[in-house]
Amino acid sequence: MYRPHPGAEDLTYGMTIRLRGNLASRLSSSLRLLYMVLLATGVVLVCWPLVVYAESEFVQWSSGRAFGGGGSGTSRPPSETIVPDNVAKPKKPTKLKPGTTLGKLSIDRLGISYVLLEGTDARTLDKSIGHVESTALPGDTGNIGIAGHRNTHFRKLEWVRRGDVIRILTKTDEYRYGVEWVRLYTPYDLEVLDASHGPAVTLVTCFPFEYVGSAPQRFIVRALPDEETRAKLASRAQAYP
Repeated sequence: MYRPHPGAEDLTYGMTIRLRGNLASRLSSSLRLLYMVLLATGVVLVCWPLVVYAESEFVQWSSGRAFGGGGSGTSRPPSETIVPDNVAKPKKPTKLKPGTTLGKLSIDRLGISYVLLEGTDARTLDKSIGHVESTALPGDTGNIGIAGHRNTHFRKLEWVRRGDVIRILTKTDEYRYGVEWVRLYTPYDLEVLDASHGPAVTLVTCFPFEYVGSAPQRFIVRALPDEETRAKLASRAQAYP
């Protein structure tokens, strides 16, 4: 009959305790690492909107000084494309870089006042409202497309109404457009940005305003120039054919 060596049971018991201790130590280290990762992720998620907000505020302040001050910044918008890429990309090469300051747009009744930047990429629209690259520039006789996020810079656009005045201030002049109509379109109803609708300003944002996720429709505001602005645009077109 086999008889275990004296002390073998104590040795086996000790090895078992050590193995369990090692496993517990590794598990504890893994849990601490997981905790640190989750904590860091949480800090980033909390702080990132504040970073975007601060950046937007800085852009409104620094760029807006040339146009009599800037509007208020806002928190980070959802990641959604307002204008499809095949519209946002210019048909001809442009010297303007994304993020270039073009002027300032204001709708006084709604308290909207933001610098107008070139481009509709996510980085630009985090900072402010953006000019749709393939459309007319401020001061041109065409159709000026301007996009903004529905829950940040264009949040108050939900309350726009016919007759509201949209002012676009550039370094050389001011142009005024009166809101003519507000309609809903699908994201790929690209005709609203066609140059043939000019002279006009077309504002674009997503709809519904309270929708969670990528919104299925686009909220379109069309505004036409007043008589003084029409005269300015005509004069500019003759001077720079």
